[in-house]
Amino acid sequence: MIDFRYFLVSIAAIFLALAVGVALGAGPLKGELDQQLRGTISAVSKEKDGLRKQIADLQQGDKYRDSFAADIAPGLVKGRLSGQKVVVVALPNADNSVVKNVQASLTSADATVTGTVSMTDKWSDPSQRQFLEELATRLVTGDVRMPDNGSAYDRAGVVLARALVTRDAKAAGRRDSATPTIMGAFGEGDLVDGDSDLPQADLAVVVAPVVPPKAKPTSNSDAVQAWVSLARSLDSASRGAVVVGDPSSAGDGGVLAGLRADKQARGEVSSVDVADLASGQVAAVWALAEQAGGGVGQYGAVGSTDGALPKQPTAGS
Repeated sequence: MIDFRYFLVSIAAIFLALAVGVALGAGPLKGELDQQLRGTISAVSKEKDGLRKQIADLQQGDKYRDSFAADIAPGLVKGRLSGQKVVVVALPNADNSVVKNVQASLTSADATVTGTVSMTDKWSDPSQRQFLEELATRLVTGDVRMPDNGSAYDRAGVVLARALVTRDAKAAGRRDSATPTIMGAFGEGDLVDGDSDLPQADLAVVVAPVVPPKAKPTSNSDAVQAWVSLARSLDSASRGAVVVGDPSSAGDGGVLAGLRADKQARGEVSSVDVADLASGQVAAVWALAEQAGGGVGQYGAVGSTDGALPKQPTAGS
């Protein structure tokens, strides 16, 4: 708001200066008009200087806040996920810095990151839906129960989740015989990019894509549906899942917005919409610990949430 006001004040100053120049070119300024113009220019100049200082003060405050949060974050997450195995799933156009910072926070929380899997746009492309479903059907293992009335995204999500996660804490951290086949086939189909022999995790973090400012809310509805389905599949096949992103991901057209709008999904999968901040990365760890303990919640600063982070995070057993 201050930046926009600063812009308007600057434009006003330019026009006033032009007005004075025109008046001077027409002849000497005299009397009351001269005094009014000079007084207005002086007032505008002072307001501009004041706004400039306010902007600098706010920027300094933000810098302090971020620095403070980064300094105390390790202590707030230490031990929260001790013994837990976590897989990170990065959706297309996810912010690389958010992915890396979330990974670092998980490590600081004493979790073991089994690996990072990057999804491709092809997974959520409506024109590839039949291919996705046919491939998933061929990859179904005997211990997987496919949803009777699920979409192609639901079915494919169940199969991918079978490769990446498990609800069995004793099996977490081990390599499963089905993983290479599933990951290899999805990789060959250019649907995922990741190690074909990942150990299974018992928790999952999904990093949502950034939503461009000019994106149309309905332009990626198929993608949102695909990613919400994947998050639910990962949650169902594991001890819990959290979807994280920046504030744009919780706005129109964002994956977090789609998750939170789905009553069933928001009752199963947790989310954090400020994962681009150190405080949000703490919230992501606490939300994952809450999931491991059987809880669920929506956290952050956008829309209707359950607060900044869970009240009493526990790692569960």
